[in-house]
Amino acid sequence: MADWAGLSERERVVLECLPAGHKRAIHKRKLAELAGMSEREVREIIYSLVVNRGVPVGSCTEPHSGGYFLIQDEEDLEVATRHLKPRAAAIFRRARALEKIAGDRFGRQLRLVAE
Repeated sequence: MADWAGLSERERVVLECLPAGHKRAIHKRKLAELAGMSEREVREIIYSLVVNRGVPVGSCTEPHSGGYFLIQDEEDLEVATRHLKPRAAAIFRRARALEKIAGDRFGRQLRLVAE
């Protein structure tokens, strides 16, 4: 359940700029411009809105229609999660490769990835 009442002013500004639904997604550059913040600040606020506040903000990486949006239905949810799983798998592969390099190169076991 979303904690909308406890949002900071900056969180409210970003939230008010987000369109409803993936078909109206707003590019991060435009969102940052509208919110009067850097793209990095906007990304951090969106992360916090989703992870800490339970606000259903999605993103999509489509070439000409990618960006952030408020999830309204199951289709929006599918669009928002479609690109996350392959990215997460790639991050785990990279972490495992670094663990192997640490073992081969430094003769020590490094644990970057939880099993």
